[in-house]
Amino acid sequence: MKCSGCGANIQFEDPRKPGYIPREVFEKRVEEGKEILCQRCFKIKHYGKLEPVEYNWDFKNQLKSYLGGFEVVLWVIDIFDFESTYREDIANILKGKKIVYVINKIDLLPKAVTVKEVKEWVKRRIRTTNPEDIRVVSAEKNYGLRSLVKHLIKLTDKVLVIGVTNVGKSSLLNKICTHENTISPFPGTTLGILRRKARDANLYLYDTPGIMTKDRILDLLDPDCQKRILPRGELSRRTFKPRGERTVFMGGLCRFDIKYETELSPIFLLFSSKEVVFHETKRKRADELMKNRLGDFLKPPCNKSRYEDFKWKKETFILKEGEELAVAGLGWLSVRRGPFIVEVTVPENVKLAVREALVNPKR
Repeated sequence: MKCSGCGANIQFEDPRKPGYIPREVFEKRVEEGKEILCQRCFKIKHYGKLEPVEYNWDFKNQLKSYLGGFEVVLWVIDIFDFESTYREDIANILKGKKIVYVINKIDLLPKAVTVKEVKEWVKRRIRTTNPEDIRVVSAEKNYGLRSLVKHLIKLTDKVLVIGVTNVGKSSLLNKICTHENTISPFPGTTLGILRRKARDANLYLYDTPGIMTKDRILDLLDPDCQKRILPRGELSRRTFKPRGERTVFMGGLCRFDIKYETELSPIFLLFSSKEVVFHETKRKRADELMKNRLGDFLKPPCNKSRYEDFKWKKETFILKEGEELAVAGLGWLSVRRGPFIVEVTVPENVKLAVREALVNPKR
């Protein structure tokens, strides 16, 4: 028997591993005809508390083994964290399959950004030959879900659903399918394949475990801090016009040292969750702040942390108007007036990417 929340096989021996439930609790719930949830899913659902488990999913090999039974793959991508959730290693594994790209969390973007603009931007990024296979949705706001189901029905009666952790797969499927599994803001909630039936349609969706990454700011945070930092509403944004040698922090784990060689100082915007602290300071104070206020004033991290506990890297970029610098799992910098030079300090594994602007900086 599987947990109806995360899909893990029910077991009674080891609380540290997926699917654990005390045997007496299991027998009581079976006797009473109640839903069978493992201890982990029960605590997520009723108390909003995540308990870690020892679980590793070798997504490359297991995903390849799953693909044999499916012609259509629904790939859920987070528009807030596009660079981390649309990944070339996944795209390579999916070659030869019909892919429907579900671009989720459109509700996080400024209202001035249109769905058409997002769709055209994504089309240029993933180089798909069929724009109909790009479906822009908001699971949170129920936007685009009905048309997504109609599109899938035209293609097949069974779909494999994949995505990186925290792109909103479970929330999406709970909106369009008949049986709810465990939704939580914590990454890695789904631990085994779950077969789900779409409401009022001859369509089955097979939900796979979220693919874990190691190159996002989010991956460096504890589960409670991840829950706080993940954006829940429209993104926070702030405009900066630094003059002279200035440093701008986006939380405590991302620092921008700004340099320019023109008479006009740069203008840029930062986009992130409302829980992320934006702070501008003099360059000479930045080192002190980063070492003494990490996780205290500068969040994330959400608790006082030691600068020495992280391995840091510095990367330098020349940014022009109309470009954005995305920081994986945290947000992005959007250039309104440039060019200028920015030296970025982040933990060493965090992915940084310059891209065409998603949000028009003149808005």
